[in-house]
Amino acid sequence: MYSEAELEAKLSELIAKHEVPGAQLAVLDGDEIVETAAGVLSLRTGCPTTTDALFLPGSIGKLYTATLVLMLVQDGRLDLDTPIRTYLPDFRVQDDEAAAVVTPRNLLSHTSGFDGDHFTDTGRGDDALALYVAGCADLPQIAPPGLIWSYSNSGFSILGRIVEVFHGATFEDVLRERIFEPLGLEHTVSFADEAILHPVSVGHDHDSEKRLTVASPWALARAFGPMGAAVIASAGDVLRFVQPHLGDGTPLLEPSLVSAMREEQVRLVDDLLGHAWGLGWILDRWGEIDVIGHDGNSIGQNAFMRVAPRERFGFCLQTNVGSALLMYRELASWLFGERFGDGIRPNPDPVVIEEKSVADPARYTGLYQREGLRLEVGTNDASELLATVTPTHEVAQSQGWPPMIDLPLQPTDRPDTFMLRVPIADADLPAVFFAPEEPGGTPTYLHYGGRAKRRVSGG
Repeated sequence: MYSEAELEAKLSELIAKHEVPGAQLAVLDGDEIVETAAGVLSLRTGCPTTTDALFLPGSIGKLYTATLVLMLVQDGRLDLDTPIRTYLPDFRVQDDEAAAVVTPRNLLSHTSGFDGDHFTDTGRGDDALALYVAGCADLPQIAPPGLIWSYSNSGFSILGRIVEVFHGATFEDVLRERIFEPLGLEHTVSFADEAILHPVSVGHDHDSEKRLTVASPWALARAFGPMGAAVIASAGDVLRFVQPHLGDGTPLLEPSLVSAMREEQVRLVDDLLGHAWGLGWILDRWGEIDVIGHDGNSIGQNAFMRVAPRERFGFCLQTNVGSALLMYRELASWLFGERFGDGIRPNPDPVVIEEKSVADPARYTGLYQREGLRLEVGTNDASELLATVTPTHEVAQSQGWPPMIDLPLQPTDRPDTFMLRVPIADADLPAVFFAPEEPGGTPTYLHYGGRAKRRVSGG
C-alpha cells in the first residue's frame, strides 16, 4: 500500500514537471483509500490544495447518471432496449426515424448516432433539463443508431431527464437521495452554493501569452448536470462512489447489473481512452489487467479515474488545469507499474513515422463536421496533411479558444491514423479516418477527441 507521504511526493513532482497549479490524488488498494494533495487551489489566492477540497470531476459524473439509470432497471421501471420515446414521448432530433428507435442502451454506450455536443444554457431553474431536451430537436444525425461510437454529452442529459420523469424530482435531488446520502459522501455536492462551504478548486487555462490564468465561469450550466456537471467532489469521494461498483461497501446495484455495466457494448476505433465501452464505463486492458474508468473535463479542470476491478486497485486524479493528459499517463504508469510490473500502463500512442507526405491525399482531404465543430483537412505542396479546426459551440466561444489553422496531421505506423495536437491540449491525440459501412474503404468519418465527424465534402 502506498503511503500518503509517498503519494504526496510523487504528486508534487508531477505538478511541477507538468506545470499544474494544484492536484488531488486518491488511491484505492483493497478496502483502503489513501488521499493526498499538492499545489494550490487557485493561482489568484494561493490557497493550498487539501484532500477535502472539491474539484470538478467533469464527465466522471456520467457514471453517476448511468448508475441512476441502472437503478431504474433494477426497480423494473425501465428497459435498456425500449425506445426512449416510451419514457419521453416528445423527444425529437432532426431525423425522426432515428429518434423513434434510439434506446437508453444507445445513450449509455454513446451509439445514438446523433451529434452530442449540444451546449445550450437553459437557465438555473428546475426546468433546465426539460428545456434542454426540447432543444435537442435540432440535433443532426451523423450515423444510424448503433453504427458507430461517438462520445455524446447530449445523450446523458437526455438520460438525466428520464431520471427526473420517473422520480418526479429534479436530477440533483435524485442524485443526492439515491447516491450521495446512502454512500455518506461528505465531500460531494451538486451546486456552487453548496460547494462554497468547502475548500474549492478553480480552473486554470492558458491565455494568449501561454500564461496560466484563472478560468471563468467556474462551472457549466445546470442543463449539463447529467453530463457530469452535477458532481462536485473530492478525489476520495469519487473512489467511494466507485467502491460499490467493485462489490464493496454499501450496494447501489445488484451484482448482475454491476457486471452488466462492464459488458462490452461497442469497440472504439482507437485506444486513447480504452478498447471498448460498456454501459457508462470505459473498458480497457493494460497488459494482463482489465481496467475500467472515465475521464472528465470541465472549465479549466481535468480529471481521470482508472480502477482494476479484479485487483481492487485504482486511483482518481483531479487537476485544476484544462489539459493534464501527459501527467495522468505518467502517474498511471508509475502507480500500476510499481504495483503490478513495468508492462502495466496505459496503451501507447501510435508511433509517428519519419515520412510526412501522404501517397493519396485525396483519400483524406475534405470537410468533416459535427455539432459544434468543423474540421477541414487540406494538403500542402509536399502532400502533407493539414487540419484546420473551427469550434462553433458556446463553451468554446466563451472560453476564447485560440485559432487552430493548418495544424500538421502526422502519419503513424497504423493505417489511416495520424497524430494531431490542438493548442488547447497538452498532448498529441490520434485522428483516425474510417468507413464503418466498408472497413478499409474510402473514409466517411474522422474520429478525433472521442468524437466522430462525418465527411460532408471531399473524397
